[in-house]
Amino acid sequence: MKISLIGCGTIGKEIAIAFEKKIVNGSLVALYDFIPEKSDELKEILKNNSPIIAKNIHEAVSIADFVIECASQKAVEEISKPAFSQKKDIFILSVGALIVFPHILKSAKKHNCKVYFPSGAIAGLDAIRGAKLSKISSAVLSTRKPPEALGLKLKTEKVIFNGTAKEAIKKFPANINVAAALSLAGIGPEKTKVRIIADPKVKRNTHEIEVISGSGRIFTRTENLPSPSNPKTSYLASLSAISYLKEICQ
Repeated sequence: MKISLIGCGTIGKEIAIAFEKKIVNGSLVALYDFIPEKSDELKEILKNNSPIIAKNIHEAVSIADFVIECASQKAVEEISKPAFSQKKDIFILSVGALIVFPHILKSAKKHNCKVYFPSGAIAGLDAIRGAKLSKISSAVLSTRKPPEALGLKLKTEKVIFNGTAKEAIKKFPANINVAAALSLAGIGPEKTKVRIIADPKVKRNTHEIEVISGSGRIFTRTENLPSPSNPKTSYLASLSAISYLKEICQ
């Protein structure tokens, strides 16, 4: 399978290395990043793959069988148009795009294409999908991160957000994809509640989920170590993506 990778930051690099090491089957044929230096730097470390540096998203999409996004919500929208028109499936990390741009899923269905996304830095989405069949009455996500992971400098903990998942996804597009994943698995972004706490005492990005439904109560807690190369990214987010890509690209 020919793969194009759009977004060559922390997670994009780790995914590319997974293809390089044959952890995931497939051949990287194109790289693209809105910051050209990032795609150039990534290509330099790839020895078993020889991807081109695409001039734009359209070129990256056109030469691949399957497109992986690790860039931004806006990039997902830009990728989806040429990909779906060419009957190509996409794999996205910026899951919030599906909330901000709801027409993406409608377009995928219209063109009979698939949009894959991993569970990321949280657990239990399969159970939540099951609970949805028994009617979910509440879904709450509490996220606690070191202030620097949120671009803040604090000496004491502070609740920086308390509202709906829809609002959280718009205000923290790079930090709260877990809220989008939970919303899509459960009762949607307007009914899912999110609380974000910046806490200088913690060293791990922690996500607690509580879902109440007709089948009972689901509670999960993940304490994620940050990526070795970027404290804003949970290491599990990369590993979750790589694991799912292994399954898709068999």
